[in-house]
Order: sequence, then structure tokens, then C-alpha cells
Amino acid sequence: MRNTRPILLHSLATISLLLAGTGPLSAQKNQVEEEKKPWWDAPQPRFSKSELGGVFSGTVDMRGDAKVSHRTIYKAIAVRLGEGGKNGTVLFDTEMMRMACAIPSKTVMFNTYRDGLGGAGHWVGSPYLFTAESGPSWADEEGNFEDLREGKKAGPLPRSWAQYRGLYRHGERVVFSYRINGVDILDMPWIEEVGGLKVFTRTLEINPSDLSLVLKICQARDNTEAPTVVMPQGKPDPSFALAKEDGEWHLGIKARKSKVRIKMILASAATNQSQKIVAATSAIPAAEDLSRFLKGGPPRHPAPLVTKGALSGEKGPYVVDTITPPFDNPDKILFRFGGHDFFSNGDIAVCSIDGDVWRVSGIDSKLDKISWRRLATGLFQPLGLKVVKDKVHVLGRDQITRLHDLNGDGEADLYECFNNGCRIGKHVHEYATGLETDPEGNFYYVKGHGANNEHAGTLLKVSADGADISVVATGFRWPNGSGAGPNGELTVADQQGTWVPSSRVDLVKNGGFYGFMNAHHRKEAPTSYDGPLCWIPHKVDNSCGGQTWNTSDKWGPFKGHMVHCSYGKCTLFLVMQENVGGVDQAGVFQFPFKFQSGGMRARFNPHDGQLYVSGLKGWQTSGAKDGCLQRVRFTGAKVTMPRSLNIHENGIRVGFTQQLDKELAEDLDSWQIEQWNYQWTSKYGSKEYKVSEPSATGHDKVEVRSARLLPGGQEVFLEIPNLAPVMQMKIEFDLETANGDEMIGALHNTIHALGPAL
Repeated sequence: MRNTRPILLHSLATISLLLAGTGPLSAQKNQVEEEKKPWWDAPQPRFSKSELGGVFSGTVDMRGDAKVSHRTIYKAIAVRLGEGGKNGTVLFDTEMMRMACAIPSKTVMFNTYRDGLGGAGHWVGSPYLFTAESGPSWADEEGNFEDLREGKKAGPLPRSWAQYRGLYRHGERVVFSYRINGVDILDMPWIEEVGGLKVFTRTLEINPSDLSLVLKICQARDNTEAPTVVMPQGKPDPSFALAKEDGEWHLGIKARKSKVRIKMILASAATNQSQKIVAATSAIPAAEDLSRFLKGGPPRHPAPLVTKGALSGEKGPYVVDTITPPFDNPDKILFRFGGHDFFSNGDIAVCSIDGDVWRVSGIDSKLDKISWRRLATGLFQPLGLKVVKDKVHVLGRDQITRLHDLNGDGEADLYECFNNGCRIGKHVHEYATGLETDPEGNFYYVKGHGANNEHAGTLLKVSADGADISVVATGFRWPNGSGAGPNGELTVADQQGTWVPSSRVDLVKNGGFYGFMNAHHRKEAPTSYDGPLCWIPHKVDNSCGGQTWNTSDKWGPFKGHMVHCSYGKCTLFLVMQENVGGVDQAGVFQFPFKFQSGGMRARFNPHDGQLYVSGLKGWQTSGAKDGCLQRVRFTGAKVTMPRSLNIHENGIRVGFTQQLDKELAEDLDSWQIEQWNYQWTSKYGSKEYKVSEPSATGHDKVEVRSARLLPGGQEVFLEIPNLAPVMQMKIEFDLETANGDEMIGALHNTIHALGPAL
């Protein structure tokens, strides 16, 4: 490495910092090409070929430079810089307020597992324009950089020290907004050319402060000369001090009563090129007034993508219409949906796991012209979305982001960090899923396991103002969905795996533990767990999605019912709940239709009362398409389905939507019931075990002594001797309505408690 010479130049309200370092870029590039590593050559996932919008958020491993140890940035934002985004990329750490590094050409290499959806991305470093060591980038009020976070040192720094507030987008410019020791700071990265070399510029706009601030700029490479400070009249400015401390360059900024703008210029060059760059810095514009980038810029995606929806040609009470995504588009954008909600005018906001949020209009009875407008890009695998007061709140692995369209052009200009208090790692199962609200406006979402921190495998609550985050319940493995009922009910659905015998839908209580031992988060390991609302056999629903409640009469006879999505089977289930002496339990019945992709989220549209489902194909599912946005429409035709299930000491009462043929309803051959249990162990899933012989696999037949059609003709009471709690029951029926319509199917339910005899 050659010697370097950092120089600090001051001009009016601006400061320019030239930090020359390492060697010539051309030489470094050749070195990289000679030292290719096998993972560089791995085929990149399809979404990496998409036009990603200039920003990418994710967990990134920094690699590729001997001077940079293998470090992980858990909440990173990569920004493409320069005109057309072709001059380089910078990584910003939203937990440490740190510009971690910049390189002049290559971008992030994506993890290839699950088509780019698993694990961390790789930062293809070397040549670095600069790097900054891990840890806090700004000193606290006492001037210390020590990371004082408790426990596993996961999550953001304390808000009183450093608070990430979000980013502004203005054309190709990105301005980060954060607060240090109570002082608001704007921070804009960019790359420009000086003397034929690319240099990184960083413009800071710092509000007045009663405190001095200290910023770690970057690592100092090799033995560098002492910095030089020059004023226009040759006078030093005592308000700023550039110093080398413990192998890093620090910039001290004294307390000021006025706003200050600082522009730093960082370049990598040989010593014999340093003077050339110094001489050329006069051509670089002075520090800009960043307020002009905070008002919304020209739209980046002004032309909507237009498709024609497809109304179902099926007959029956429930049909599935398709709101056709623009799969075939010039930018090769993928449409793998993980959440949606509705604006007050009936438009849909829908997020894709590849980082986008779209506004979808034209949602009417015909679906003739569907307009897709790209509202936001570059989010961290969003799998939950909620519209509150017409503001989109979107859930990524890293944070809840609230989107603001500042100039009314249909695109988000401010990506506000609503809450980033969650702790994350880089395990494949650490998705954050299902964003919901309760009647008080608090937000809820669920985290998968994997990281060794207190938020892995938990249901999290974020206060209505976004200020606080807390754990509601623990013990979840890979919960791909959650739900919130009209009365504040909270649900989570988990997947079969270690410590999870089969798919389960949980009605969550505060402080509950739901079985996954790797995420119990207790001082002493529990020896039991809170049972689910209902178990579902793995072959019926091998991978759960989210839940929602129907609260109107516009969707047939199921007002007040919960519905549950199956991601793996691309289906929808009616959930029939009851509460027996304070104990909740339920059964499920599958609707007779399927979705085009794995069912992730379901919401009822307050405008038309119909159910809308979004989904994706990202891991194991029977779905045929990458994603789907579909409407389950009630046609008004007769519904012939079960609608209620009640357990009594002496039998089971099953309710239907139509009056039944009495003869068939009371024929014991019309009913077949079997039951079984699962084993709660560290093994992956569980076999099905007999109740009568707990160590033997298989099912027990359940004797139905009699069947009686109850007054009203829509309920049947099945008399069952010796009925007892059981993990899984299957109730098959072969009936007809009083009008002769066939009604055949099977319920799957769980019994925790028995109500009074009927």
C-alpha cells in the first residue's frame, strides 16, 4: 500500500475532506479478478436481474478485502450512486448510523438460497473507496464509541444516542435522516469523478447543537501523514478537527448555534495522484442545501403497468377473480406478494418480497383495466402491510417503514422509519410476517427463529406512535402469518418442524409460550406449552399463511368467522371457533377453490365486503405462479358448508348453512370420525399416534352412537360416549340438503375442553 495524505479544506459553510488511500483502482480491479472466489460465480437469483430501483435493503456480509475482517451488517441499505446509478455503491448501517463502505462499480451479490430469499447477501468488496469499522459511527454525549447495548448487542443503539429516522428519495439522490444525541442530521452520499478517478462525497447537514459531536469517518490505511487544515485566508477553524484515533479518522464538530453543512471527499489513489485530486477538488460543487431534496422529486416510475383482470367463469357461491399482475414487463420485475391492504378510495397497496410496494387501481366489478404503480422500492423482504389513515406501513425484516408521497406524484419520497427496534440475525427462517393493528392502533407482527436474541420466534407489539416495541408471546418456529380480530384477538400460525408436531393456528395470549423450545426466552426451560386453537394435519395444510375475520354480511353466511390461508396448499379454510369455560378451540373446513400461488395474506375489502388474498411462490408450495392477487367473491348462490362446531360432554354438535335431509343426517353411515395425537419433541414434525395406545402410530375410530337432527334442521348432534380432549380429530360427512344438494367433506378439529351435555 502507498502512503496517503488526508487534507481538510474549508470554504465558507462547507468543508471538503480528501482522504486518499490504498492503491490505484485499476490495479486493485485486476487483483480482484485474479482472486475470484467460488461464490462469486454462483448463479444470481432472478430478482437480481430486475430493475431494483437504485436501493437495496438487506443483511450483508462484507467480504473481499484483506483489510476488512468478515463482518455482517444486519440492517444495511445499499445505494447506487452517480448519474444512472452506475458509478458505485455505498452501504449504510441503519443501526449504527454508519457509512460502512463504498466501492466504485460492483454491487451486492445476493444469497442464492430460495431464489435469493434466504440468508445474507454478500458485499463484493475490493477495491473499497473506504471502509469504516463495525460499531457506532457517532460518539455518545460523553464522547465514547463503546457499544453499550445489553445482552447479545442486537438491535439499534438507544434512541437517546442514535435514532434512524428514514431516508428521502429525490430522483437518483438518497438522503439519510437520523438523530445523534438529540441533534437532527441529514447525510447524503454520492460519487463524482475528479481527475479521471471516482471519489466518494458525503454531505452532512447538522442542526444547531449545544453539544460537540464526533464522527468516525473511515479506517486509516497504513501510515498516513498528519491532516492539514486550510482556511480561505489561511486561518484555521477551531470548530472542526480531523484526527487519527486508533487506526481511524475522526471528525470533531464543536457545539454551534447555527446549522452547519459539511462535504467530505474520500478517494482511493496512489500518493503521486493525491496532489492531482487535491487540485481538482475545486471543481466539485460545495456542500448543497439538502432541504431541496426533502420535498419530493421527479417520479422514478411515472408510467403505470396496465393489465386486464380475469373474472371467474365458475359457478357456485364463492368464485375467485384474478387481479392480474404485470408479470411480463420490460424491467423484469417479479411479483411475489407478501401483504396488502386498502386505501380509502378502494385502491390496493401490495408489497412484494423482492422489496417493492405497488398501488393497484381499477378494482371494480369488471376488472377491465388494472393499473399498477410502483410506490416504493428497495425494502427488506417485506411480508406484511397495513394502511393506516391512508399511509402505507410496510413490514420488512429490519423495520416497519411508513411511506410518504410528499409531492402527490404517486411515489413515496420519504421512507420513514416508524420502528426498527426488532433484533435480527441472518438465519433463513427470520422473516418478519403479517402486520396487523388492534382497536387501539398498536401494531403486531411475528418473527421467525434463528437469531440468538430475544426477538427470535416471538410475536411483537409496536405502540401506535411507533416509539416502543415489546414481546407479546414466545415459542414460534417459522410463523408465516398472523391475524388480528375486531375485538383485539391475536392469532399466529406456525409450520411443522422441530418442536412443532404439525401445522397449528394459535389464538395468542399475552405471555404465552407456543411450543418451539429454541425460542422460549425463559430463565428456565418450560416443560409444557400453550396449546393451539386448532391443529391441522400436515397433509391438509403443510405450510400456514395468515388469518383474518369477516365482519360484514356481504360475504355470505360467515359474518364473525375467521378464515385461514394455507401457503403450502394454496387454499382457504373456514375456522369454526368456540370458547368452553374460558378455553378456546376450533375446527377448520377447506373452501372448494385454490389460489394461483401460496396464500400469504387475506383481508376483507371495506368497500365491497369481499375477500382479497395475496400470495407468492418462494419456497415449498403447490402454487403455479410467482405471485397472485385474487378476489374471493360471494355470488349470492346457496352456500352448502359447515358453519359451526361445538363440543359437549356427550357428543359433538355440527351446524350447517342449509337445512339438511333428515334421513341422511341421522344415518350413522353418513358420519365417520377418527382421532389421533402428536408427540411434542425435538424431532422434525410428528407421526400420528393412537389415543388408545400412545406409543403406536395410527388413528382410532370414534364411535358415533346416534345422530340427531336438531330443531331448525341445520344442526346435527352426534352422540359420542367417552368423548375426551384430543389433539386431532377428523369428522367426515356425506349428506344432502333438504333440497337434495350434495354436501360431502371433512372437518379437522382439536378438543381441549368439553361443554355441558346436550
